[in-house]
Amino acid sequence: MSAPDFDRMTKDEIIAWFKDTNDLTPILTAMTPATEPATRPADTPMMLASIRLPVELVEQLDNLAALHGMRRSDVIRDALTAYVADRTNPVDRDDAVHALEVIRRIVANHVDLHGEAA
Repeated sequence: MSAPDFDRMTKDEIIAWFKDTNDLTPILTAMTPATEPATRPADTPMMLASIRLPVELVEQLDNLAALHGMRRSDVIRDALTAYVADRTNPVDRDDAVHALEVIRRIVANHVDLHGEAA
């Protein structure tokens, strides 16, 4: 079975597909990550990005950098890399399956409550 083409399906077709399907494998196998996590090899070109930070935060950054034998910019770079990676990593399979099951139940309940697809 191939994955449904939601871009070409009507709203009613999508609702019917989720209501009638018991196998989400076609959707899961067609999934790809939106982006790759950010990594920084040693020879990565750098660009200067100026930002304004509260004085207290800069003091905390400096203390943290000194504690770990790092520079302030390294602490900021590591923190931003982790932040971006956390928000761009693909959803793991279990979370995707759960989300799709929730959507399927919502669609089924909506159809049951209203007697037809909205």
